[in-house]
Amino acid sequence: RALAHATRRALASSSFAAPTVGPLPSSVRSTSTSYAREMSTLCVLAAPSLLASKPLTDRLRAETPKEFDIVLGSEIEDFKDVIDGAKSRDEVSMLWWFAKKELVEGFMASASVGERVRWMHSGSAGVEHLLAVDAVKNHSAPLSNGKGAFSASLGEWGVFACMYFAKRVDVMRKAQSERRWIREHVGMIEGKRMCVVGYGDIGAHVASRAKAMGMHVDAVRRSPEKTSANDSSVERVVSFAEINDAVKDADYVVVALPATPETEKMINADVLRSMKPSSVLINVGRGSTVDEDALVDALRDKTIAGAALDVFAVEPLPSNHAFYGMENVLISFHCADLTADYHDLALDCFIENATNVVKGQPLTHVVDKALGY
Repeated sequence: RALAHATRRALASSSFAAPTVGPLPSSVRSTSTSYAREMSTLCVLAAPSLLASKPLTDRLRAETPKEFDIVLGSEIEDFKDVIDGAKSRDEVSMLWWFAKKELVEGFMASASVGERVRWMHSGSAGVEHLLAVDAVKNHSAPLSNGKGAFSASLGEWGVFACMYFAKRVDVMRKAQSERRWIREHVGMIEGKRMCVVGYGDIGAHVASRAKAMGMHVDAVRRSPEKTSANDSSVERVVSFAEINDAVKDADYVVVALPATPETEKMINADVLRSMKPSSVLINVGRGSTVDEDALVDALRDKTIAGAALDVFAVEPLPSNHAFYGMENVLISFHCADLTADYHDLALDCFIENATNVVKGQPLTHVVDKALGY
């Protein structure tokens, strides 16, 4: 966890002033204030399965600043006092803790709640689930997220996926299951070229680990100019418009894009045709960013050699999906970042920002709601 803390601080690229005592336009939300120095109600909208988890039972109340009066629930009835009861005049902060969309919609649908919300935080790094709720997307209160909490694990998985195909793990496992002794050539990832599509926090973690393994790394991102001149992990960074050219020489194309209207099916048939027949597509971002029908065709036709997929357009992936039966596909069931301390790392991000709010310091990892990340 200490390493995760340090990594998040080092790579933090967005900050925002703590919110004031009323929803303000984004253009003027720039002065540090301390609205939570007086008691504020923190509504934690949680998935039912997580209500008894240790981060919530052992850490939430113990580590959240005392200026927050915590109301925890998984049903709209759990927040009745906040909506129209004894706490109906309190200022409100909202922590989304992997709850269903319907709970968020019901909570934000109350006019009295909407008027009192001053800050929202997503336990996950991805926020498409929250921005799908208009009352959240259009609200003037800032939304922060768990950016960076899971990037280390995803960075490791991105490199692991390269090695899975290079070392022909599938062939070895098959021979082992059949009790056959085989001698097969294996490849190396040292000297190979990786193209990271979506060079944010996750993409940067993949790139740094790939570089350490001796790989050459290029990147594609929305704003190449945001890349630090001191970033030694990448050799070339280009814009989304140049993606077809960027992937043509890559041995491994790692997708680490957020789910936004701009990135939907960005990895389409044209991009796949631009890749080398020996190349592998790896997705550690969001399933919606890949045209899965086009990917199935590319894998069947040997347009590309393989794919390692942690995320999918529809989850759980339907049992009749073609990916399950394809020998050149590695599926990890959206588990690449599901470490034993997953929820603790997520809570670390929230506690950090809750403390910032109380102290009147800038929030970290504030989401640009227009861009979707």
